[in-house]
Amino acid sequence: MPDRLDLVTRRDLLRGTLGTAAALAGGGLIAACVSPGGPTGVASPGASLPPPETTTVRFVSPAACDPPTALAKKFLLEEGFTDIQYVTVPVTTTEWLTADKADFHSGYGNLIAANVDIGLPIVALAGIHPGCFEIFAAPGISTIKDLRGKTIAVNAKNVSDQFYGYFSILLAYIGMDPRTDVNFMEIGPNVNALRDAFVDGRSQAFIAPAASGPQLRRNPKNPGTVILDTTMDKPWSQYYCCQLVANGDWARRYPVATKRVTRAVLRAADLVTKDRPSAAHQYVAGGFFSTTPAATDEEIVNEVIRDLSYDWRELDPEETLRFFALRLADAKLIKMTSQQIIAQGSDFAYMRQLRTELKQ
Repeated sequence: MPDRLDLVTRRDLLRGTLGTAAALAGGGLIAACVSPGGPTGVASPGASLPPPETTTVRFVSPAACDPPTALAKKFLLEEGFTDIQYVTVPVTTTEWLTADKADFHSGYGNLIAANVDIGLPIVALAGIHPGCFEIFAAPGISTIKDLRGKTIAVNAKNVSDQFYGYFSILLAYIGMDPRTDVNFMEIGPNVNALRDAFVDGRSQAFIAPAASGPQLRRNPKNPGTVILDTTMDKPWSQYYCCQLVANGDWARRYPVATKRVTRAVLRAADLVTKDRPSAAHQYVAGGFFSTTPAATDEEIVNEVIRDLSYDWRELDPEETLRFFALRLADAKLIKMTSQQIIAQGSDFAYMRQLRTELKQ
C-alpha cells in the first residue's frame, strides 16, 4: 500500500450496500414499542411512530463538518421534541457520555470501536458523512512512513483519544508500531493546543478535524503541508467519518425517541446536500461553534462542507466499524473482534429502513 494514497473524487467511491449482521445483532436496541409498518417519509413524519417517550434531547454542539445535527432542530420539533439542547463539551473526548452531559454525538469509526471495546455504552445508529480529517506534517515529511522517530502531540496516550487512536491506525496500516516507532506527547484535551504545538514546532504532525484545516491554512505561521486527506484519499474516503451515536442506556430507555432523533438527523443531512451555503449560514447563525472558534466564520464552514458527501445512503456504516476495528486490532489497541464491536456497538436497522423510505 503506497504511503500517499491515490486521490479520488466523491463519485469514485465504491457504493456499499447496508449489511445485515448489525440488524441481526443489534436490531432489538430501538425496536421496542414501535407500531408496525415503519415511517411513511417526510410528508408525515410522526404518522408511523408513537410519541417519543421523552420530549427532551441533548446533543453535543456539532463541529463545523456536522451541520445536519444543527439543522435537525426543526425536524426534531416535528418529531415531538420540545426541549432540544446543544451542549458545549470537547468533541473529541467521551466526556459527553461518561459525565452524562449529552444523549447524542457524532462519532468517528475508530473512536466508536475503541469505546465499545472498553465497555462504554455507546451505540452507532447511522452514517452521516465520510472525510473531514487532514493530516498536516512538518517540512521534510511527505508520507506517513516519514513519521518514524518523530514527535506527535495528542490529547492523551490512550485509545479513547481521537488523535492518538487515529494516528495509531495510520501507522499500523503501513506496518509501523505506534507504541515504539513514534514519540507521542500528551498535552491535554484541547484540539487548539494540538494545533499550536504543531505551529510552534513541538509536534511534527497534526490531525486537523473540520474547521481546524482551513484555519491552519490561513495561518501564516503554518509550517507544514497536507500529506493525507481523508475526504479524498483511499481507503479512508470510502468509510464514514462521522456517525450518529447515542448513549446506549438512553437509547434503550427511549427507543421511539431514538428512532425519531435518527430520522430527524438524516432528514437534515438531505437538506445539507441540497443547499450547502444555506447550511453553513444556519450553522453559524445558530451559534453551533463546538469548541473551535474558527467555526464562527461562515467562509470556513463553507470550505469544510464543500467537498463532503452527506449522502448517507452512499456507504456502509457496518463496514466502517469493521474497517476501523480491524485497524485498531492491527495496532494492538483493542481486544474485541470486529464482529463483537458491531454487535455491541451499533444498530443500523432503522437507518436501513429510512434509506428506502425517506426519498431524496
